[in-house]
Amino acid sequence: MEVKIEGTVAVYDGGKKVSEVSFVANFDEIEILEAVAKERGKGYVSTAVENALKFAKFFGKIKISCPYVKKWIEKNGFDKSVEFTKVLRFKEAIERFNEYRSPEANAKIVEIDHKKALVEISGPFCTSCGIFDYFEDIAVEANAKILEYKEVENGFRVTYLLGD
Repeated sequence: MEVKIEGTVAVYDGGKKVSEVSFVANFDEIEILEAVAKERGKGYVSTAVENALKFAKFFGKIKISCPYVKKWIEKNGFDKSVEFTKVLRFKEAIERFNEYRSPEANAKIVEIDHKKALVEISGPFCTSCGIFDYFEDIAVEANAKILEYKEVENGFRVTYLLGD
């Protein structure tokens, strides 16, 4: 049996939730999963991350699985060591893929955990002109392996095995 605490650190403005950082923890470690902004450009997500990291200091081990939180730490600093996870590496690979391939091809994480990721790749790309290169670009960038893929209505769904 395993006990986990799942939750969020949320920022409210006028009673309305404007940003949140989700996490999962046990009694010795916390993993910061994702930062979400309901409104952009007002500093809400930065405030949520700052407070989530203050909360994280109470844990022995801090894992980061969110690209925004990593960038926040790099910009603002943090006085405790953190571990960047393979989930973070995979999310960053998807961000880079979209930066260079979109709008021709766009990748979206459908599901992810520390073992596998399911990604939907869609767009007006030609399926006979190197579609498998797209799958491999993500795999190489994320140090992952392609487990399977299947064609779906708007593109492909690819399952990756996350590497170390």
